[in-house]
Amino acid sequence: MRIPGAFCFLCWLILSLPLHADPCTPAGHGESVRVARVTDGDTIVLGDGRRVRLIGVNTPELGRDGAPDQPLARAARQRLRQMLAEAPLVLYPGDQRRDRHGRWLAYLEVGGDSVERELVARGLAYHVAIPPNLGLAECLRMAEAGARSARLGLWGLESAGPVASDAVSTGGYQRVRGRVERLLFGDAWWIEFAGGFRAVIYPEHQRYWNRDELTGWRGQVIEVRGWVYRSRRGEWRLRLPTPDARLQDLR
Repeated sequence: MRIPGAFCFLCWLILSLPLHADPCTPAGHGESVRVARVTDGDTIVLGDGRRVRLIGVNTPELGRDGAPDQPLARAARQRLRQMLAEAPLVLYPGDQRRDRHGRWLAYLEVGGDSVERELVARGLAYHVAIPPNLGLAECLRMAEAGARSARLGLWGLESAGPVASDAVSTGGYQRVRGRVERLLFGDAWWIEFAGGFRAVIYPEHQRYWNRDELTGWRGQVIEVRGWVYRSRRGEWRLRLPTPDARLQDLR
């Protein structure tokens, strides 16, 4: 949705907070680049025409085709524009270099500071950990924990979620919370929530999970997050690539 006037001060505060932390430093050799356009909070177009999706983060979506903006979508894009107005800009490709949309997958540094960490630390992006691009997962996990604890950005907005597992009615990136009713361990591992919502861990990702810990989810209220999609059978589902897809309750 569009940010109402009551949130204007909140947006200003998020964009102006002085945040200091140890930098996230990607492995490998970086490439100096020039950015031609910022599409949204996590996607840019380089001067040579390459479209780049930032690794490790997901920012709220800007409204398209008449749909409203998600909360803080414009604030995320504005903060990214502010950072990219500085120099030097260095791009580090991920282990997986392209996504299914043909975009380049990479980390970005501005003046030696991680753009991804900055967005997550301000609560303008969620941390996502999708193998094999896990180089900054620990750093971004810590940055997100700080933002959650301080209720910055998305973590301070009730409208940002989570959605109850029995109330899921659309696809896209979401936080979903509900009681786990059943677990099924086969080729794929299935977690069934109240209301028919299902999370799945596919074989290629099972090495990141502890099966005994998953068994302990039965009967608990669990919050998971990721891209929700509808199966051919009409079920709402969500893939869990790593344990970062489960949000632990803050103590």
